Amino acid sequence: MGNRPPPGHLVVEARPGGLLPTTGDGIRDLVRRAEAGDASTLPAIRELLAQPGAVAGLGGDLARRAQESLITAYAGDNLLAREAIATRLEELRTELAGPSPTPVERLLAERAAVCWLHVYQLEVLSAGKLRQGMGAGLAEHFQKTLDRAHKRYLSALKALADVRRLAGPAVQVNIARKQVNVAGSPSN
Repeated sequence: MGNRPPPGHLVVEARPGGLLPTTGDGIRDLVRRAEAGDASTLPAIRELLAQPGAVAGLGGDLARRAQESLITAYAGDNLLAREAIATRLEELRTELAGPSPTPVERLLAERAAVCWLHVYQLEVLSAGKLRQGMGAGLAEHFQKTLDRAHKRYLSALKALADVRRLAGPAVQVNIARKQVNVAGSPSN
């Protein structure tokens, strides 16, 4: 695959005359200072964030951060579980997005995938608590939380389906003096 970095790795290329440091230590120092609120770093940080993949690599992709938090909450240090869940999540996201998704379809597929993860994480957690003999109050709390997560999941799937239905092909057929217009029929 040539000189391409592995997925998820940020490669920073300092431009001649640019504001970015040219060493890894310099970049780490810049990031530390920016995280601490040093306003003098803003021009260099903006240049850094203009780099391909930098926004996601530096934590700006909140959807991915939410996914990572949910995976960590479930799997902890278990690397096998973490990788298996992350892989399944990526498969699901790709399936839901389809072969050539619009930006809205990509966002909704991402949302549906995160909701899927949350619903099933709650299912597993609830089942574990049931085995431990959770009380009625806690069981009711889990059920309400699960119901709300499930509602968000279904809502994300419905929104994705609605976007696809509304974006369906519009057809106009003119036959003699009669005109028939069809736009994204409900069966699509």
